[in-house]
Amino acid sequence: MEAVSEWNGRTSREIVGALRERVRTAAHRRHDRVLEHAGRHWISWRSRRADRVFAEIRPLRGRVQVFILPGLRELSDGSGLARRAPRSQGWGWFRSRFEVTSMAQVEPAARLIIQSYEHRVRRGNGGRIGSGTRRKQAL
Repeated sequence: MEAVSEWNGRTSREIVGALRERVRTAAHRRHDRVLEHAGRHWISWRSRRADRVFAEIRPLRGRVQVFILPGLRELSDGSGLARRAPRSQGWGWFRSRFEVTSMAQVEPAARLIIQSYEHRVRRGNGGRIGSGTRRKQAL
């Protein structure tokens, strides 16, 4: 792990760039595009096909914080990076979060973000899961 004194803005950009490359490759395989929107302190990634945000990235001092949609039980996380996201962060949409503190963690972090991307693409329709029964229309 890099010492905080060695951490700089360039390190954050390198980590975010490496994550971006891996996630865009996964989206391209599904004939989709990842749209990026950058705010002052965060970056959101949205699937063009599903029209849904699937990750929020916050470059911070000494780490890059990432919020993703699936809960911990829905993730395959052999690296142990993912943690439960506080309800107060991520507008209640994001159920897991993790922090990337070095380039060595980029690959497992990218796998988690790709799971969030695929979670949204698979479910579709805004992520809503019906009960399997249709509601009757009033005539």
